[in-house]
Amino acid sequence: MPNSYRFQGLKCSMFGAVLLVLGCLLQRNLVTTEGHRGTNRHVFYAVQMDGGTGAARALAKQHRLEFIQRVGSLEDVYTLRDSRGRPDRSTFESRLSTAVGVQQVQRQHAHYRNKRVPLTGLDLRTTHSSQRRESASDRQPEESKSDQSLTFNDPLWPMQWELFAQGEYNSGFDLNVMPVWINNITGDGVVVSIIDDGVDHTNKDLEKNFEALASFDLLASHGLSHDPMPVRDKDNSHGTRCAGEVAMEANNSYCGVGIAFNARIGGIRLLYGPVTDAMEATALTFNIHFIDIYVCSWGPRDDGATMDGPHSLTARALRLGAHKGRGGKGSIFVWAAGNGGMHRDHCGADGYVNSIYNIAIGAVSQTGRPASFGEPCPGVMAVTLTESGVGGSLPLVTVTNIDDGCVTHFPGTSSAGPIAAGILALTLEVNPELTWRDAQHLIAATAKIPDPKETGWTINAAGYHVHHRYGFGLLDAGLMVQQAVHFNAVAPQRKCMQECTLHPTRILSPGGGVSVNIQSDACLGSTNEINTLEHVQVRVSINTVCRGDLSISLESPAGTVSLLLDTRPNDASTAGLKNWTLMTVHCWGEQPRGLWTLQVR
Repeated sequence: MPNSYRFQGLKCSMFGAVLLVLGCLLQRNLVTTEGHRGTNRHVFYAVQMDGGTGAARALAKQHRLEFIQRVGSLEDVYTLRDSRGRPDRSTFESRLSTAVGVQQVQRQHAHYRNKRVPLTGLDLRTTHSSQRRESASDRQPEESKSDQSLTFNDPLWPMQWELFAQGEYNSGFDLNVMPVWINNITGDGVVVSIIDDGVDHTNKDLEKNFEALASFDLLASHGLSHDPMPVRDKDNSHGTRCAGEVAMEANNSYCGVGIAFNARIGGIRLLYGPVTDAMEATALTFNIHFIDIYVCSWGPRDDGATMDGPHSLTARALRLGAHKGRGGKGSIFVWAAGNGGMHRDHCGADGYVNSIYNIAIGAVSQTGRPASFGEPCPGVMAVTLTESGVGGSLPLVTVTNIDDGCVTHFPGTSSAGPIAAGILALTLEVNPELTWRDAQHLIAATAKIPDPKETGWTINAAGYHVHHRYGFGLLDAGLMVQQAVHFNAVAPQRKCMQECTLHPTRILSPGGGVSVNIQSDACLGSTNEINTLEHVQVRVSINTVCRGDLSISLESPAGTVSLLLDTRPNDASTAGLKNWTLMTVHCWGEQPRGLWTLQVR
C-alpha cells in the first residue's frame, strides 16, 4: 500500500516589529515521551483556579490532597499531590474539575528531557588539580596588540581558543570577547540561571559568583530548597559545566575564565529522571523579575524519531517570561538547538526551537564548519564555537563537580548555549534596558559568517544572511556590545494570523507533494498591521503512515525559502502532526505582503 498523507487545514502567523504569523493546519497526533510513571503511586495535578493560594489550599484540604506550590510565576496555577489509591480516579478528577473556582485540571504525566551532549562516544577529559606542570599549551597567550596587560593567571586560560585565538590553539578567529573585557565589561550586575541537573556552587571557580536567589531545587524531597547541588557523580555535572562557561571566576589561579566572569550565576535543578509540564513551567518562571537569562541545554531526545516540545503550561510560562520577566523587558531564554545530526535529526521537530521566545543556538568548530552533531532548521538564530564533535582535537575549558576538577572537553550544543548566554550577559551589562526582542535583533544585525565557502548561505530581501545550520551566523561579542550601547528599542510586537481551509488532499506516490498558496495582506488596516517581519510560524496538521517521510518548506513573497521540517529516516511514527507549530527567522526584516507558498512533500 503506498504512503498516504492527508491534509486538513492551515494556519499561518507572522510576528514583526510588527510581527507576522502564517499558520497551516494540516492534522497530526503528537507523539510525546509522556507516560513514564515508574512505580510511584503519587499523582500530581496542575489546577488552574480563582482565589489565590488560600483557595488552592482549601481545595486540596477538601479533596484530601497535598498542596505543593504555585507553578512558578503563573499566578493562578497550583500543583497538588494525591498520595491516595483511588478506585475510580476519573470520577474523582471530574469532581475536582467542577469544584467552585476551578477553571482547569491537568493531570501531570512524566516525560523525558535529555541533556544536549553528543549521544555517543562522549569524551570528558578532566584535570583533577589546578597545579599542573606547565607545558607548551599552558604558556600565557601572546600579548594583545590592543592591550598588552590583559592576561589571566588561570592555568587553563591559554587553552581557551574560542575566547582568545592565540598560540598553539590559534583557530584563526574567536568570539571577539577580548575587546569587551578590555573595556571592563564582564557581566557585572547580570543574573544568569542554568536550568539543568544542578550547579555545584562549592566549586572553586563558581562559589564567588553563585547567586542563591537565582537557584531552586525542584527535586528536593523535603520542602522547598534554594540549594541546587546536584547528585555528585559524572552523570550530574552537566549543569555545573554550563555554569562554568558563563561565569568561571577570573584570576583565581584555577581552571579557566568564564565569558561573563563577574556575572551572578544560579542553578535550577530540574533534570534527574522524568519531569512534568508543571515542573518545567516552574523552572522557566522562577524569580522572573530577578533572573535575566535562563539557559536550557536540554530538550526532547535527539534520536531523529522523537517529536516533542513545550506542553501547555511550559508554553504559557515562556510567554509570561517574555512579556512580564525582567520588569516587563522580558526574560531571555537561551536554548541548545540539538545534537541529533548524526541521527539525521532536524530541529523543526523540536518545539522549543520553534518557539519565538527562545534563542536557539547551534555549534560550529574552530574551522567555522558546522559541528557534526548539529541539527539544521530555520529556527536556529545563531551559532557559537565549540568542539567539532567526538574526538575533536581542540579543548573547551569549563569546570566540573567531580573532585573539584577542571574539564577540558565539553562538546555538544550543550556547551554552545551557555557561551551565547555569557555573550548576552555582556550585552545586558552595557544596556540593561534591552528587551527580549532587542536581544534577537542585535544577534540578527551583528552575527558574522564564519565560513563563506559553506554551501547554503542566502541573503534575504532585507539583506540578512541566513543559513539553516548557522542561523544569522557566529556571535560576535564585541560587535553586539558596541551596538547595544545606543540601541533603540524595537517597536511593540504585533501578531497577524491567517487561516485557510484546505479540502482534504492525499499524497499517494513517493516524491509527491502538495503546494498551498496563501495570499496575505499582513492584516493591512488593522491594529495588527505588519510591515516588517520577525518570526514566521506555520501550524500544521497532517495524517501520515510514516511521519519521517515528510518535508515541509515555506517560501516568502520575496522568494526566501525555509525548510521548516526535513525528512527524518529514523522517524517511523504513524502519528503524523497535530497542530504542530514550525518556525523560521529567515524572513527577518522582509515585508510580509504577497503570496506565500507552503509545500509539503
